[in-house]
Amino acid sequence: MVKLMDEVELVQNENWIGVWGADWVLEGCASCNGVFVLPPDKVSQRCPFCGQTALAQMNPADDRPIYTQPPELIVPFTAAEGQLRASVRQFAKSLWLAPTDLSENTLLGRLQPVYLPMWLVDAQVQGEWQAEMGFDYEIVSHRERFNHSDWQTERVKEKRVRWEQRVGRLQRLYDNQAAPALEEQARVEGKIGRFDRTAPKPFHPGDLHGAVVHLPNRPPEDAWNEAVIGLQTAVAQDCRLACEADHSRGFKWSPRFANQQWTQLLLPLYTSYYLDDDNRAQMVLLHGQTGKLHGAKCASMKRAQRVAGMIAAAAAVFLLLTLALLVIGYAVTEDALAWAGLVAGILTAGVGATAVIPLLYAWYINTTAKQ
Repeated sequence: MVKLMDEVELVQNENWIGVWGADWVLEGCASCNGVFVLPPDKVSQRCPFCGQTALAQMNPADDRPIYTQPPELIVPFTAAEGQLRASVRQFAKSLWLAPTDLSENTLLGRLQPVYLPMWLVDAQVQGEWQAEMGFDYEIVSHRERFNHSDWQTERVKEKRVRWEQRVGRLQRLYDNQAAPALEEQARVEGKIGRFDRTAPKPFHPGDLHGAVVHLPNRPPEDAWNEAVIGLQTAVAQDCRLACEADHSRGFKWSPRFANQQWTQLLLPLYTSYYLDDDNRAQMVLLHGQTGKLHGAKCASMKRAQRVAGMIAAAAAVFLLLTLALLVIGYAVTEDALAWAGLVAGILTAGVGATAVIPLLYAWYINTTAKQ
């Protein structure tokens, strides 16, 4: 892994933000505590990550973030425009009684490219290990089965695993083990899926045109423990392959690490939002490579109340018709009109009962969204 920038020099440089791009600024969100570097045309916009408040400008020299160095690698946006439009259109049309602000055009108009940071670490690993290795094998047995009027012998193959204890020593360099640079990374990938990190390219400030960059909120030393988990998985896999085993279990090791080299990688994400009845932003996330969308679905209780009111008004009309038919029917002793009044009464009760459906639907959708 090649370091493209001198990190020590950047830390000592009070004008560290200048390497991100000409006139770029530093801003933070008071709601999610996110810190961003962004171009001047994005200044003081609504937070692109949580959407709840407007970003506030920070002083790069005084308000030094946890990690200020620009990335070494970047994964470009590759999702086609047609994929994004299709995902947004399907989401916007999937909700009955949606808030007025939720529409395809609104979401596309607010679409914001955001780069999320991730750590990649190289490390020299050495130490002792032990595990049980499993080797597949087959046994052949025979069983008797009565078929029609005769007994027949069947040959049966059964797969089994032979477990053997193995111990060994390991010394190897592992490259590009991933570790989160954001506390929220697992939550984001759990919603829209993992990112393909196999084809990054060297970072250049021009790659950030029109985008916002979320700075890390976890420094390398804080993310190291999770990197070790990935290293253990990789070591256990290599030990199994070295033993030519089909399975392994009970892996234990006593590792020693040296020569850790950290690289910051930027991952592509699109964000957008719509406003609910209370003017709160509901975030919509789109994978920058696949276009997969995840968004909170909130129904509009105001629209539900209007629809319920219209249904109630229709029920009131049926009620007046019922009363009129009943009065006329009994007055002129016309059984037909009386029966018509009873039928209208049944319709009135049925229509009136459906008035609660929009309210229950909106309540259910909004309750589910909060879980």
